[in-house]
Amino acid sequence: MKFKRLAAALLAVSMVFSLAACSSNEKPIEGQQSGTQSEVQETIHLNMAESWGFEYFYTVITPDVTSSGYDLTYWLPSFYDTLVEYDEDGKLSGVLAENWSMSDDGTTYIFKIRQGIKFSDGSDLTAEDVAKSLMAVPVNLGQYNGGYGKLSTIVEDAVATDEYTVELHLTQPYYGTMRELCLANPWGIVSSEQINEDLTAKDTFKTATCGTGPFMYAGKSDGQVWDFESNPNYWGDKPEVDSFSVKNIPDNDAKLLALKNGEIDFYAGITKISIENFEEMDTTSGFSAKADDGAMQTYYMGYNLNDPAFSDQAVREAITMAIDKDTIATKIFGGLYEKADTFFSESVPYCDIEQKVYEYDIEAAKQLLDEAGYIDTDGDGIREKDGVKLSAVFAYQTGSASDDDTVVYICDQLKQIGIELTPNSAAMMDWYAMVMGGQYGVTIFKTQGGYVVVKLFCNICG
Repeated sequence: MKFKRLAAALLAVSMVFSLAACSSNEKPIEGQQSGTQSEVQETIHLNMAESWGFEYFYTVITPDVTSSGYDLTYWLPSFYDTLVEYDEDGKLSGVLAENWSMSDDGTTYIFKIRQGIKFSDGSDLTAEDVAKSLMAVPVNLGQYNGGYGKLSTIVEDAVATDEYTVELHLTQPYYGTMRELCLANPWGIVSSEQINEDLTAKDTFKTATCGTGPFMYAGKSDGQVWDFESNPNYWGDKPEVDSFSVKNIPDNDAKLLALKNGEIDFYAGITKISIENFEEMDTTSGFSAKADDGAMQTYYMGYNLNDPAFSDQAVREAITMAIDKDTIATKIFGGLYEKADTFFSESVPYCDIEQKVYEYDIEAAKQLLDEAGYIDTDGDGIREKDGVKLSAVFAYQTGSASDDDTVVYICDQLKQIGIELTPNSAAMMDWYAMVMGGQYGVTIFKTQGGYVVVKLFCNICG
């Protein structure tokens, strides 16, 4: 099994800028006096940047507990372990679970927990911690239960049958159970001492990380910089990095300037790096820029099917054919993203299946709408049928100029076939609340993961 290192935990993101060399400090070797370089041990400290500050360190993230967005998702594996994970070869392997089994009917999973593991506060990891941590997920998700997958909605019970054995009981069998348990958000295992009797999270998660991962919050922040250090109780291989700091730099251009000035060593994330800046740093001496090769994140459009216009599959298929994904990938995202013709990459477990692909064809889209009875009756350029105009608000999560350009381009494309969409952007949390509330007829959002693929799969709801 491959144990986590900072690179795996923090660089599972879309694009990265970095200096050629990282910060380091010299620390005397224990038992020796300071002297020549051969007598000292080098420690590695990284300075990084985020667009927000750390408000909360619990693994279950909802708009009710943080206003900074879901970016904490990328940091959680540095602080928390899950029961299982997929390794680099795509095989399921144990992390906190040494082994596991499933009942014949697929509703019960039995996990044997590794012994001798401690949380960052020094307390022992037991089956009781795991059971309580699992049961707390749907409780703390609250109205957002199901937002991270089906598993949290079908958990019936989690019981510690002995000190190191946990049984997870589901209300029905679910093929994606083990896959979802790999996600630190929301399934990272936390200390049961930080969960109340009613399974709600304690306020201690605002000031500490309470996990078994390789790093922990050092409890030091001036409101602009947060410091993290190695977890002295970490059970895996020692990370290559000893400590790191994260500075809140909201403006992306300011991040790039901080990198050039040596104030930070690297920063990462698709919403923090423009295509122009990526290309600039990729050719600047002393710096490097890297895009993740794995397609783990998807752009896609979804619909409010209660809206009569979008309950018609012909309309959704016409939209699919009217959007030029190749142009978006090459012109807006500079070729760093690839066109996606399936909802998930075929490399994702259970997704290597044949699916119908709709090619870009404006004329075919128009013909489809004609045949479905949608025509422009008053010459305003908007088609209608039975008094229902093909017009809606296009709510989306704003994060970068490229995202905004993509939405504007989509609206222009659809205008050509007689569909009117009005862009309405919002920050991550505000956007999420609006979408969950079903306020808009059309929505667009990004899934969890690292590398963003231009994804406009418009018939998935049909």
